[in-house]
Amino acid sequence: MQKRRHGDTEIEAMNEAAATGRTGIRWGIVGPSLALAGAVALYTVYWIGVSGEVRKAVENFAARETRIATSWNDFSVGGYPFRIEANFASPAAGAPDAPEEWQWQGKGASLSLLPYNLRHAILTLEGEQRLSYRDLRTRERQRNEARFTAGSARASYVALAARPFGRLAIDIEALDGEHRLGASGEIKHMTATRLQLHARPAETPEGGEVPDSYDLALQAEDVDIAGAAPVPALGPNMTLFLAQTRLRGVPQADHASLVELMREWQAANGTLAISDLVVKWGPLDLYASGELGLDAAHRPEGQLDARITGFEGLLDAMVEDGVVEERDARVALAGLVLISQFQGQKSNEVRVPVIMRDGRLYLGPIAVTRLEPLY
Repeated sequence: MQKRRHGDTEIEAMNEAAATGRTGIRWGIVGPSLALAGAVALYTVYWIGVSGEVRKAVENFAARETRIATSWNDFSVGGYPFRIEANFASPAAGAPDAPEEWQWQGKGASLSLLPYNLRHAILTLEGEQRLSYRDLRTRERQRNEARFTAGSARASYVALAARPFGRLAIDIEALDGEHRLGASGEIKHMTATRLQLHARPAETPEGGEVPDSYDLALQAEDVDIAGAAPVPALGPNMTLFLAQTRLRGVPQADHASLVELMREWQAANGTLAISDLVVKWGPLDLYASGELGLDAAHRPEGQLDARITGFEGLLDAMVEDGVVEERDARVALAGLVLISQFQGQKSNEVRVPVIMRDGRLYLGPIAVTRLEPLY
């Protein structure tokens, strides 16, 4: 019997160990790779299924009988793997049976959903947007038209469980638009650096629901209005508008018409409570709070408690533009300054009530301008 040499034994052991090592490394790579491939395959099947449901939901919405009619030239679903994105070419919507008979036409739009959170949707508008509607405040009910483009125009909506309406955020940057009035043919051109709107169901400090109420926040920055007569005493440029409000008495019903919604809101004695209002517009530097509603003629009605910085400069501009008589302005200024000093205000600030009554806007005792019906 032939003996195995000691060296041969060592070589064989080394070969066996190497083979075992190679086998272990191979499974260490292949195992996780197979698991990853399986997870990707499952996610792909899930994504295809969900995207198919999204496509079906969009098509069913367009086909069903509602007060809002929708259409588009082309529709596709993509966005794999990070989102589900419905893309629309030349989307359009309208409410021919609504009092305003409004119609909207866009160049393009996309609706994005997260595959793992279908309650959150993001709408992006592309290109020029056009909105036309009948002006019910005019006897002829002529059609007005608004057109605009923007560097960015997005809306985010999050549906909330057991709530008729969720959280809405609209953000528009670099707005460039115009508003054509059909009755007069007047065209107002407007630009804005940024416009933002936020809305959500109102809550108590403890987090409970406030029935039929919504919190609204609106902010506008660097708004310029051209192509029309400047606002008397204020001019065409508004540097900042900021409002924190609570809308009370909102009817719980689906509406395709803003006019119908305002009618029901007014019938329910709805009010707009303003907790913070900041306006910087030409010589006007105002901070105010209060509550507003609508009168029988559908005009704003109510009172705001305001604090105005540089009130004398505002009065000078009002006198220069013929809004008020100089004698009335001086008498009003003297009285308001005296009252403000008693209230401990700064020397360049006055407290003044802003009153909306009988279709007039009053700045303290001074009638500033007329108020037009909202509908």
